This record gives sequence, C-alpha cells and structure tokens, in this order.
Amino acid sequence: MQRYQILTHNEIEQIHETSLRILEEVGIVFSYAPAREILARGGAKVDGQRVYFPKDMVEKELKKAPSSFILHARNPEKNVLINTQKTAYVGPYGSPYIMDMDNGRRIATLDNFITICKLEHQMDSIDIMSHIPCEPNDVDVKGRSAEMFYQTLKHSDKPLMASVLNYETAKDNIEMAAIAFGGVDFIKEKPVVTGIPCSLTPLSYDDKMAGAIIAYAEYRQPQLVNSLCIAGATAPATIAGTVAVQNAEVLAGIVLAQLVNEGTPVIYSASASNAEMRNGSLAIGTPEDAVFSLINGQLAKFYSLPCRISGALSDSKCADAQAAYESMLTLSMAQMAGGNFILHSAGIIDTYNTISLEKMMFDDEIIGMIRRIDQGAVVNEDTLAFDVIKEVGPQGQFLTHEHTFIHFRNEFYHPVLSDRSNATQWERDGALTAEKRANARWKKLLEEYVEPSLDKDIDAALKKYMKKIKVR
Repeated sequence: MQRYQILTHNEIEQIHETSLRILEEVGIVFSYAPAREILARGGAKVDGQRVYFPKDMVEKELKKAPSSFILHARNPEKNVLINTQKTAYVGPYGSPYIMDMDNGRRIATLDNFITICKLEHQMDSIDIMSHIPCEPNDVDVKGRSAEMFYQTLKHSDKPLMASVLNYETAKDNIEMAAIAFGGVDFIKEKPVVTGIPCSLTPLSYDDKMAGAIIAYAEYRQPQLVNSLCIAGATAPATIAGTVAVQNAEVLAGIVLAQLVNEGTPVIYSASASNAEMRNGSLAIGTPEDAVFSLINGQLAKFYSLPCRISGALSDSKCADAQAAYESMLTLSMAQMAGGNFILHSAGIIDTYNTISLEKMMFDDEIIGMIRRIDQGAVVNEDTLAFDVIKEVGPQGQFLTHEHTFIHFRNEFYHPVLSDRSNATQWERDGALTAEKRANARWKKLLEEYVEPSLDKDIDAALKKYMKKIKVR
C-alpha cells in the first residue's frame, strides 16, 4: 500500500538537522548517572546532568540499529515479524480505569486486568499483548509489574510487552521471560519481550526510563524508545517545532541503547499530540495527533527503523459516536503513516485514562476494515473478469455467478460487529445499537476463552521468582 507522505524529503531532512542541533547545542538531561557514564564513553559531552551529543556520534549509532527482527511468542505460530513494512497491532496500555455498560467506570483491579488479557488473546486483530492493558490497583505496587507480566504470560501465548518502571523491574520481567522461554542465552538470540521507555519531555530522561533502556539493551530485547511531547505545553505550539524536540528525545534514547549493546533492536516510538488550549490538558483524538503520526512514520522510514504509532485514540468519556469517529481517524492515519507497531489499538477512551470493553470491540472492527483497505486490490486477468462480464452482459446479474462464489469471501470484508441488515430485520432482532452489540460480543469472547497451556515446571519457577521479588 502506498503510504501517505505529508512532508517532502527536504522537510524531513530539515527536522532531522534541527534535532541534531538540539542534541549538540541544547542537550538532553539524564538524571541517571550510569546513563551519563555510558554516553560519555561513547563520545558525548557531559556537563552536570546535561548531555550534549555530537552529530557524528548520533548518526554513527543510529546506523547500528536493525531494520527488522522477530518477536517470539510462546506459540511459535504467533511470532511477529517487526520491520519497516508490516503492521502489528497491540492492545491498550496504561489506563488506571476500566468501563463497561454493566458496571460503569471504576478503578481497575487484577480481575479486570485478566479479563482484558483474555479479550486480547481472543481478538484476531491483536498481534501483541500489552503490558498494562489496565492498572491492577488492588495489587501491591512492589510486586505489581511481576504480577502483570505473569498473568499476561499465563493467559496468552502471543508475544509480550514488559515493564519499564526502572532498571531493576525491567530486569525482573526480562528474567521471568527467560524462565518461560528457555534461558537468558535463548532470549538474547531470539527476543521475546519489548518495553516502551519514555522520555521526560522536554529534553530529559529520568532515572527510571534511562534505567529501563539500559536493562532492555543489556538483554538485547527490543524497546520502543518513546516521546510524548504535548504541543503548546511541553513543546512548541507548532507541529514542526514539536516534532524537532520529540525527534531529538527519541534519537538520544536510541543512541544510549546502541552504546549499551550494539545492534539492540529498537522501534522508533513517538506519540506527540497537542494541548487543549482551553484547559491545558492533553488531547489525543485530534487531527493534529493524526498529522504527528504521519510525520513520525516518515521520520522512522528516514532512519530505516520500524515505527510505533498510537492507534485507536479518543478523548470521549464513553463508547459513543465521538469515540468511534476519533478512533477511526487516528487508527487510519497510523496505518497510512506506515506504522509497524501500533500500540493502543483497542479500547482507549478518556485521553488514555480509561479502557472501555465495548470500545475494544469497536476498534476490533475498525482494525479489520483498515487491514482490508491495506490489502488493496489484485489486478489480473481473473479479477478483471472480462469473460464473466461478457457472459453476463447488459442488464444481467452477478449474484449467482460462479465467479462471485469463488471470490467474495476473500474480496470483501465481513464485519464482526457492524449491522448491515435492513431496518425491518434490525428491528426484529431487537434494534440493538452498536454499543449493545459490542457488550454482547465481549461477553461471548470471554465465554469462548480457553487458557493456553503453561508447563507446570515453568509456572512453578515463575511463582518462585515472583515470591523473591515481593520479599526483597
């Protein structure tokens, strides 16, 4: 599929050069001393906590990151190739609240977390499990990341994300993955988890995120080096200025990862949006968010790196029409931008704060439609169907023709949620709105869920490791 190019190559180069100037002349604050030491050894100038990156150093390290890698799953049939061409869809991430039609909006618990894991596992549209589909607030913070990782591993055999809370916690999750996949040496050769360390915008990294970058690189696990600049608040109000700042932050994190372990897989991850200037809060279901996605896609391709873009985003407070149209906008632009790792692909409302089970079903439908669009059209003698057209002729019909029966299943998208019946049929079936159909569908997916098997010895080893984390 031809990707939408919103900027010219010259404009992308201007952004790149401005980001390099920011890195070299303004610098990035790293509060984490080990990160500063690594960067200094790599050729950066360190003044207190501020690190200045020479242009040649940045461009040299960028070239070391691979353009593709395979993220391995417990079920090898579900391995995912991450490269600059293919698109993988990933579940929601980071919401402290959960919402559904039956129980309304409430603080999320571990039971809610497991419910979403089961739905992610059941949804064919979701390729990779997110680490925090919702925050299980009833689990003690000390062992929460380990509990989330364990429950995700237990309830799905798809590829996984893991913690970036700090160096130690990231390392714990990665070593738990090593237990499940056959040891540290195995996962260093065949990566099995990915995390998303994020800059502290503008132009800094705190101890936790810099530590996570180092941990993932040490174990050679892929990481989405991320920045979420807010135009008009933590970055300039202009699109170009915000992108220049964001790009500098992402490049600084990529350089750190490569200096720790040359060739560590990274995904260029940028999720800028704009502030709602009437109240100063972040807005994500905006056309500006879509523009940022398109530019981020071009920048990642400029660096020959896989690209993470946020997916089905909405500022709506429930699974309503606003949630649907904003999500179709942002998810479509993510695909058109050439996103290779689309995080928040399903369920996000309330500006990242809430996960809606009904909206997960909405977004599942949107992903299906977008994937169909991405397939494009096959043009050959058979699909052009000249002989069929000639045979049917003027005023004929194609509905019962053999050619139709051969092709319609693969040619047309068949909805899992949308209603395409006529008004009489719809009323006879209960006149159900899309939200009510979505409510019924997520419940049906839970009823049909079958837990994938987890070797009992591995399960025991994981629980033993988690117990050690909780008591230290």
